[in-house]
Amino acid sequence: MMQLTPLFTLTGSAVVEKLGKVQDGERIKIEFRGASAAESPIVGKAHGATWVFIGALGPGDTNAVQEIVTAAGERLVVEVRGYTLQHNGDGMEIRAAGLIRSAAPSFAHLNGHVALLVQQVRPDETATVQAYAF
Repeated sequence: MMQLTPLFTLTGSAVVEKLGKVQDGERIKIEFRGASAAESPIVGKAHGATWVFIGALGPGDTNAVQEIVTAAGERLVVEVRGYTLQHNGDGMEIRAAGLIRSAAPSFAHLNGHVALLVQQVRPDETATVQAYAF
């Protein structure tokens, strides 16, 4: 049986940048800057980028990289792929899965494990990121 374990919870700001038209749609990039929330199992500063394809039916295919850096300088990176949902003018939600990467001794047990990530970007450009490992 699979068991999800909270990995980190982040809060911060997001900047949405239009990258331009591509075949059958448009690409946007969401830059995230923030830090761990009070209840986060891993504590540190964070940043990341998410690339979203927006086609005729709305947002879809999504790739993202999120990195958290602890006060001791240890880094944990989550590389994910998934999809984006538009919430009728109330922001976006990114749902993705991928791999955890880290060379830090504290996170060696997580390296190569699968992560699930849910990122919410609100119209006021605030964002939350929740990640789980299994």
